[in-house]
Amino acid sequence: MNKDKISAFTLKIASSNGCGLISVLYEIYREYESEALSYFEAGKVNDAVAALKKCAEVVNHLQKDLNFNYEVSRNLYALYDYVQRNVSKSIYKANSDGLLEAKRVMDDLGDAFSTIAKNDSSAPVMRNTQYVMAGLTYGKGTLNEHLMGNQSSRGFWA
Repeated sequence: MNKDKISAFTLKIASSNGCGLISVLYEIYREYESEALSYFEAGKVNDAVAALKKCAEVVNHLQKDLNFNYEVSRNLYALYDYVQRNVSKSIYKANSDGLLEAKRVMDDLGDAFSTIAKNDSSAPVMRNTQYVMAGLTYGKGTLNEHLMGNQSSRGFWA
């Protein structure tokens, strides 16, 4: 994943609520998944395996964040375990078969969590973060970012 995508995910994480964070994790998984599939198509097995290991890390993080006070967590744990086994199968067989099976499950779960996140109106998890507005303004091919929010509560004024 390149630095621009990492920065974009960082901005999303900084402004997300609880459901939004899970949705961002699914987006990160999809990014590594698509990298692994494109590496397999190009015949770059070592790079594909590295991307698959990142996929496994994301799923591991999703598994660890489950709250077992809710019944649905047990079902999600079983699904994440299934995804982990298929990603591991792709790693040790060095092909995309297991990843394609995991993709089917993760796409459905990711769509469900993104729908839930759109309906969640709770406050962002991270407080005292700046709101960033980015857009193209009168400069040819340039991106200008403007920080919005309460500047007086951040740092020291000299």
